[in-house]
Amino acid sequence: MGYDYDSDCLCNGFFYLRARPVTHRWLFEMVRWLYDHPYEHDQRAISAFLNYTEKVALEAEHLPTQPRWFVLDVNNAFINFASWEGRFEELQLVHFVDGSAFSLYGRSEWDPSIPETKRRMATDEENGGVKRTAMDFFYQPGPIAADPATFWLEQPQLTRLLEGQRRPRPVQKQKCGILPSVETAHSGYGWLVDAGA
Repeated sequence: MGYDYDSDCLCNGFFYLRARPVTHRWLFEMVRWLYDHPYEHDQRAISAFLNYTEKVALEAEHLPTQPRWFVLDVNNAFINFASWEGRFEELQLVHFVDGSAFSLYGRSEWDPSIPETKRRMATDEENGGVKRTAMDFFYQPGPIAADPATFWLEQPQLTRLLEGQRRPRPVQKQKCGILPSVETAHSGYGWLVDAGA
């Protein structure tokens, strides 16, 4: 499972599943439940169905058996764009926490759920100083065609963008939840914090 560098939240932006009967049943039950409950958020549902820190409109005793699971290395290998430790040699995947969901709900720029990375645009000096998001920089012909072995040397603009996201590991992760004053999540931390993930 994906996980967040700064908070005790699972991230369904990337995950790996093994084709096992328990995994098949778990995934089937979760997708069927989401189909019948379209008002719930898929990321919260995955966390709830893994009986982690998020809650949905389903009692824990009705959850299907969870497959064995753990989180991918969010510190350096499978990162969310907002922050990471910064070891390029270990980097495998960058998940852009885009924050565009606010527009789906008819909310404007006042929405506090919009990540700072969405608000903060970088200047593309090579194209007349146009403001672009990190996703815009990654999905250009150069980066798409670049050789993985020399990618970070050939793409200095992307290297600078990711270097700007380097952060020291948080001493204590934030608790998971959409809004701190709303009971949408477990009141404490999950077992991953104790495991040092």
